[in-house]
Amino acid sequence: MLFEVSILIVLQANKISKWFGDRQILDNVSLAVNERDRIGLVGPNGSGKTTFLKCLTGELTADDGQIIIASGVSVGYLEQLPEHDYDTTAWDLVMSSFAGLIDQRRVLRTLEQEMAEAGEDLERIMEKYARVTEEYERANGYACENFARRILVGLGFSSEQFEQPMATFSGGQKTRLNLARLLAESPDVLLLDEPTNHLDITALEWLEAFLRDYAGTVLVVSHDRMFLERIANRVAELDNRKLVAYNGNYSSYLKQRAVNNLAQQRAFERQQEYIQKTEEYIRRFKAGIKSKQARGRQSQLDRLQRLDRPMGEMEPKGWSIEINHESAQEVVELKEISKAFEEQVLLEGVNLKLRKGDKIALLGPNGCGKTTLFKMIMGEMETDCGEIRRGSRVTIGYFAQEHEDLVDSHTALEEIIYNFDLNLEQARTWLGRMLFTEDDVFKKVGDMSGGERGRLCLLKLVLSGANFLLLDEPTNHLDIESREAVENMLRNYPGTIFFISHDRCFIDAIAEQVVVVEDKALQLCWGNYSYYHEKLLEKQAAQEIEKKAIHNESRKSAQDDEQKQQQRLLKNLQRDLEQLEEEITLLEKRKTELESILSDPLTYNNEEKSREINSQYREVQQHLEDSYRRWEEVSDTMEASQPG
Repeated sequence: MLFEVSILIVLQANKISKWFGDRQILDNVSLAVNERDRIGLVGPNGSGKTTFLKCLTGELTADDGQIIIASGVSVGYLEQLPEHDYDTTAWDLVMSSFAGLIDQRRVLRTLEQEMAEAGEDLERIMEKYARVTEEYERANGYACENFARRILVGLGFSSEQFEQPMATFSGGQKTRLNLARLLAESPDVLLLDEPTNHLDITALEWLEAFLRDYAGTVLVVSHDRMFLERIANRVAELDNRKLVAYNGNYSSYLKQRAVNNLAQQRAFERQQEYIQKTEEYIRRFKAGIKSKQARGRQSQLDRLQRLDRPMGEMEPKGWSIEINHESAQEVVELKEISKAFEEQVLLEGVNLKLRKGDKIALLGPNGCGKTTLFKMIMGEMETDCGEIRRGSRVTIGYFAQEHEDLVDSHTALEEIIYNFDLNLEQARTWLGRMLFTEDDVFKKVGDMSGGERGRLCLLKLVLSGANFLLLDEPTNHLDIESREAVENMLRNYPGTIFFISHDRCFIDAIAEQVVVVEDKALQLCWGNYSYYHEKLLEKQAAQEIEKKAIHNESRKSAQDDEQKQQQRLLKNLQRDLEQLEEEITLLEKRKTELESILSDPLTYNNEEKSREINSQYREVQQHLEDSYRRWEEVSDTMEASQPG
């Protein structure tokens, strides 16, 4: 017998369309979100992903179509979180998610006070107290502080920062705090728009684990491929105003999309072939004996729903990048570098040597000094102590998104032509490789998105001919297609690259070595991020085994000590027992002697002597009773202390 498994649809978009002026963003987009789904929403920047999320929440009204939310289902959206008073602390912000539980606590305290003073109403108050307590426990009220602490620590906040007011945090930290508040709120459906921005790798991997175990449903926009690989059970692609959903994680989506694109290409080609043959037939016979049939075929052609030409996959293009001149074999050497800001020591005793052709990723938590290290290598910041030596013929190209060297009034094409010795065709070719195609090359810098500006800056950096690139988060604001284009470009770069990134796929694609900031120093690991992570897990597993071994040895040592102590106790008890038995024997003997004296009539001829003998007898008898009692106590203790 077959049983149907009921799948609860918690959120549904039916044929959603959205326009902004004369530009259509969404065209009959549909998506059914099932309970416990983990859906990754992907697509190029500007394809409408955020617009779609805002339509789902009601923040934007769709021009056509319907949004259905299942009864009783709560929806949380990261950008819907309100602005908070700057005096609000990080802890208070996250705890505000538990406002209902905190209200229940107040009710319970009030009821407890009423019960203490109640008379005839005691039974009614106790019933209400039991009901509120059950609701509070069912909502896991006693654990809300631990839950809030776990989220804040997981997202990279130290316990010292819990009591800091919002005004003291950076924009990225405030975004993380808003994410923490939303996670603590635990809505039935989480809608997250690029939640991995501003997260270091440790926090990113914590978020992955949190979302995998999350009791509700998750729909997340992300360009982080490894993140999607690890959490998604479905991937929905929004592109060219249409949405297509695929089952499985990111790698499964890539395979299915390739098959789907091939099928679309073949269907388009078959239709084009049919159209050409039909048009040829119409041209040949529209004025002859078969003109009626030709008109019929023209009618069929007019009614035919034409397929759009498939966008096609962006094939990796070969790059031939030239640098102005080769650097020396030793590009830069750091010797015992230290740097502190007031009381906070960031780097201490840092040593590192970069050689010609190295491609090294610099990893570490936010705020550990990675960007500071780059600025010291650049010479923009002084070291507190130590020495930085640059090799001969080293020319540095530095990418930092807050220092983009672009002219807002220039087009992308002008930025390349005015800065490099390239003709129009060459400039367009280079721009095309960085995904500036067709009319994109005429877009003004001032009108570009953050991702477009980043791509243009990276292209200028590579074209500058510098032989040593320092890249600080080069893939921020880039969509997946752009990240892959940058990867392809940097893989073919012939110089030296030292870069900061939290994009693990990007690190895997570029890095041959990984340097990690640990305990204010640098630890070098050969290989890419996946290799480093594998070794890190092995190290953690070995430490866990060692910790268990130490614990077991400590426990065994404690057991040995306890056994020795027990043996000493038994030995002492045995000695006490033997002494008591000897004492009892002597007392029994003395008692018998005194009884013999007291039974002699002559004893009573001397009144003083008889009183003394009686007194001795009573004393011996009392001592004997005490000795027997102590003997029983020692015997009982010995029996209880015996092993087994």
